[in-house]
Amino acid sequence: MSAEKQVGDERLIKTIDKGIGSRIHVRLSRFHDRDYLDIRNFYETEDGDWKPTRKGIAIPVELYRDLMSALKEAEPLINDLHPASQAKREEG
Repeated sequence: MSAEKQVGDERLIKTIDKGIGSRIHVRLSRFHDRDYLDIRNFYETEDGDWKPTRKGIAIPVELYRDLMSALKEAEPLINDLHPASQAKREEG
């Protein structure tokens, strides 16, 4: 599920469905004149609205390249843990 929606100083880049009533939002946001990449769990309320939880991280955009480098380093280790997932991605 993908969306690019801007609300005030916040821009929703992508939503990742985790299952019933739960998803991850990847957002760009601004707080105290500083820009952040915010990756946070959201839950669905009884009214159908999505609300943020405290579970997540806001990374200053200046650290984006460092974060991506670390994720690339983790990828082969993750693939070793879940080789079937890697094979499915390569087929699709």
